[in-house]
Amino acid sequence: MYRLGLIACDVVPDELRDRFDDYPVMFEKAIGRTSANVQWQIYRAYREELPNSAGECDGYITTGARSAAFDAEPWIRSLEQFIVSLLGSDRPLVGVCFGHQVIAQALGGKVAKSDRGWGIGLRHYRTAENLDNDWMHTRVVEFTVPVCHQDQVIELPREAQILASSAHCENFMVQFNNTMLGFQGHPEFDKDYVHTVLDLRELTINGAVREAALASLQRVGDNAKIMQWIVNFLGIR
Repeated sequence: MYRLGLIACDVVPDELRDRFDDYPVMFEKAIGRTSANVQWQIYRAYREELPNSAGECDGYITTGARSAAFDAEPWIRSLEQFIVSLLGSDRPLVGVCFGHQVIAQALGGKVAKSDRGWGIGLRHYRTAENLDNDWMHTRVVEFTVPVCHQDQVIELPREAQILASSAHCENFMVQFNNTMLGFQGHPEFDKDYVHTVLDLRELTINGAVREAALASLQRVGDNAKIMQWIVNFLGIR
């Protein structure tokens, strides 16, 4: 059975724990809907829990976080070191939101708070032309996925390939190398969770941004498709 390591970089806010699963369970349910059969190993990176070696699992996923990738927190530096340690191994890694940003930063890219403001709600992204990979199967011109971020990858490491973009987030979906993939979005989130996050942050996400985000929740998301891409990239059979 495939051993999948989930590197948790945060927990669901206290105010939401009575209504929503914590992030590892969100991912377990989302991966489970693809019919992938995996054995989970949870690492809480924010507590300095990380694999002792690349070979401890067959592949890894990192979650989102309220922290910024560029925060001066020791656990983030430890996570970067682990990411670098995966280079040259055959163990794949998928980064989601904060996880995507930390991969980019660890490999020499740059992350910053975007002057384009919040990306939140269900947003559309367009895939790059002439994609040549087998894990996406046929090319999808556009997809829709939940997002919740202010920070973005603003400079990519060398040899990284942009797979999907929007006017708001150029480096939305990136393949960094043969074994590392990053998504700025949250295919593990459902619409209720996004709506509740908007309510929780109504003092900081308001006005036209909030209204547009709420309206976007009427869209149909492609979470299942993206989770299948992740499963394919990780090599889960």
